Amino acid sequence: MQAPINDDRYRRLRLLIPLAVALGSHLTLIGAAQAGESVTVPRYQPEIGTVHTYRIQKTTESDMSLWFDKPEAAAIVMRGDFRQQTAVVSRDDKGMRVRWMLSADLPAAALSAADSFAMNPQYANSLAAYGVQQLELETDLTGYPTALVGSDQIIAHMASLVATSGAGGATVPADSVASQMLQAVKDNPLKVVDVLIPEVITLSLGQASQEGITDIGSAWTVKGDESVGDAIVPATSDWKFESADSVRRTATFSMKQSFDAAALQSAVNARVEKMIAGFGERASQLTDEQMARVRSSQKSRDLTLVVSLQDGSTVEALDSVMVDTAGTKLTIVTHIWRDDQLPTLPEPPAWKAKTVSAQSVSPLGQTTMQPSDLEGFSSEARSDAPAEQQAAAEPPKAIAPISLKIAKAETTRDPLYGETVVSIVLTPESAKVFGDFTRAAIGRKTQLLVGETVLLEPVVREPILQGMITINGFDKTKAQSLAEQLSTPTAAITVRLAP
Repeated sequence: MQAPINDDRYRRLRLLIPLAVALGSHLTLIGAAQAGESVTVPRYQPEIGTVHTYRIQKTTESDMSLWFDKPEAAAIVMRGDFRQQTAVVSRDDKGMRVRWMLSADLPAAALSAADSFAMNPQYANSLAAYGVQQLELETDLTGYPTALVGSDQIIAHMASLVATSGAGGATVPADSVASQMLQAVKDNPLKVVDVLIPEVITLSLGQASQEGITDIGSAWTVKGDESVGDAIVPATSDWKFESADSVRRTATFSMKQSFDAAALQSAVNARVEKMIAGFGERASQLTDEQMARVRSSQKSRDLTLVVSLQDGSTVEALDSVMVDTAGTKLTIVTHIWRDDQLPTLPEPPAWKAKTVSAQSVSPLGQTTMQPSDLEGFSSEARSDAPAEQQAAAEPPKAIAPISLKIAKAETTRDPLYGETVVSIVLTPESAKVFGDFTRAAIGRKTQLLVGETVLLEPVVREPILQGMITINGFDKTKAQSLAEQLSTPTAAITVRLAP
């Protein structure tokens, strides 16, 4: 087998329910239910060559209303709906080789509008950035990744993207985001797993390497830590064996994870200060109570795992992570289940939250993007949807042009290519209008104009909700001139669908 990559971050991410089940006598149990029914949890024994499909539903719910002082920002929801397939290729007494076939396509059962699944085109961009449609992993006996097969090809693909010249022949600086991404994968190829299929790690937490007997109601605590940026934050995970279903032959475990507040605050302090500086005037208007919230940070995780008592595999998981820092609250919920099992856990709480009317956008099947670079911009679109789905789809609806007022315009340096760009901050009212427009225009080509001059023709990949626009393609002199033009009291930008 390929030698495993030693990565402290991945080792810390494992909060060891397999060890808790298989080696429970070596852990300190807290409040164990000694009178509870004993259940034998088998070791994980997947069949070699059998393909399993997992349905994965994700939501992110963000709240930036403190910064924009508007209720509309209180519940911005994005969704993703995926079907990913996996099979064990080989297995010995030390580990396994597992293949994951990856897709950004919507499952056939997903019939809502494109904006309801904005994560799917984002995921397509990520697949294109790494140049893969499948990942082959070396794992331990629980399915936990220890090495990525074929990482050299991924690195070569990323390097070719970084080497591609940008607008005006500009090359990517060594300190750019793209270069840092490439270096991170060179340092640890398992970072690709973290981006493309983190569900592998979640599933492995419920899969034991040895058979064990555990009482229903037993509980235990695992101490560990997690990487946050360049810092290490201590974490405490409280596990519990919740129940067993003799009919479905499953066992359900729960975990609540908390993080050391002081260490977390120290780890994110630089980002908090950068956020405060970026909002300048708005930050100066915050009350003492609001600023205290900006400078405090919290993170928590709730995880439920349903494990098969037949082969020891995790057949369902519900994972919820909440982060509240720099005045922004983000909740990420992932629901995973094997599609040969009926799901029993609730769907993500924000799964049915309304974002935009289905009548105002075109179906995602008609606008599956094939990005050509790390930024994910492309003027081309093609359809991979089944013919019957396309036939049933309604034609794209018209979206009226909008006029946006500008709070601030200035020249800055593009972190990717190092060129001079014009950074624009919209007024709060225009930021909301622009957010609504981009939600409705996902997958469609648009134009940004000043007067009658078209400055940019981007394809909308995701909602733009922060009220910020970057315009590139100018030399330093022209960029400065445009910034001055947009700084006048009557300046405005028109945004419309491309003819």
